[in-house]
Amino acid sequence: MKRRSLLEAAAGVCTAVLAGCLGAAPRATGPRNPPAAPAGEPRQTTPPPALVVGTFDFEATDAGTLRVFGTVENRGETQTTATVTVTADIGDERVETQTSVAVDSDSTAEWSVVFDVEYARFTSNGSLSVDVG
Repeated sequence: MKRRSLLEAAAGVCTAVLAGCLGAAPRATGPRNPPAAPAGEPRQTTPPPALVVGTFDFEATDAGTLRVFGTVENRGETQTTATVTVTADIGDERVETQTSVAVDSDSTAEWSVVFDVEYARFTSNGSLSVDVG
């Protein structure tokens, strides 16, 4: 009988401990707001880039090569010439090409590049990355 009482007491203690741990929802810790900037030294934040890649896609040309096309967005206040760099990785081979496009402020411009790479070869083992500067 002592053994049974001991097991019941241990089960009661475990239940009480678990109920205490799981009985309340977790509360937030730490400061609610970020710390204030030091006096006389305003925070330095990096503004978002004015030029961003809006969209891009790819297709086969009539000759069966890879064509990549898309848009560049200018979120800035002045017209800018964007340099679009498109990189195609096909297996162990990396091919890169660039094009330039003028983009008015607060507008979008279209761009297109053609690679001297077979479209079928690219779609079976390739990937793209597009950057704008």
